[in-house]
Amino acid sequence: MSATAPIRVKGLAIGEELFTTGYAEGSGPCSCTSTCCSGGVYADIAERDAILRHADMIARYMDETQVHDPAAWFDAGEEPDPDFASGRCVGTAVHNDKCAFLDKYGRCAIQRATTEEGMGRWALKPLYCILYPIEISEGVVSFDPMLQDEQPCCTVAPEFHMPVFRACKDELVHLLGADGYGMLESHYASYQSPQGEDKHGHS
Repeated sequence: MSATAPIRVKGLAIGEELFTTGYAEGSGPCSCTSTCCSGGVYADIAERDAILRHADMIARYMDETQVHDPAAWFDAGEEPDPDFASGRCVGTAVHNDKCAFLDKYGRCAIQRATTEEGMGRWALKPLYCILYPIEISEGVVSFDPMLQDEQPCCTVAPEFHMPVFRACKDELVHLLGADGYGMLESHYASYQSPQGEDKHGHS
């Protein structure tokens, strides 16, 4: 593959693996098993505060395997992290070997609550929960390989039916806006050969 200049969108560098790796036909992040968030996740402190302001609503969508007391939903300590909007983050607590917000079916109570209450599926969901397996680390938007070869929804390869950035279109539009996502499509076109076949052998 010939070298392609890196792309930056809205102040963020975009990892080339979003264009050069992808999913086999019939697989992708939509087949999520919730394994990625079973050990808890990190949220911006502003996201935590927004969740806690809607605690009564969210608790109504929790089941008997979850702790309904909002005081037990997050870790006590905060950590500095420049990749979060406020510069500080906090972990969600783990109860019954899963994130405090996951029910017994692996569904997120935050997303269920905001969807059922008409707020929108991601109205209160922390950004990094929305994006996974996309991550932002040191200002670079990239694929997180934590569960590579362990979970089909988080496993990509250099030969693919759909590149990562297209498989995660909704999430990247949420992060970058429709115009920002359009820049990714334009960048991907730079991988196309003159014959109209991409450099991974997929038309």
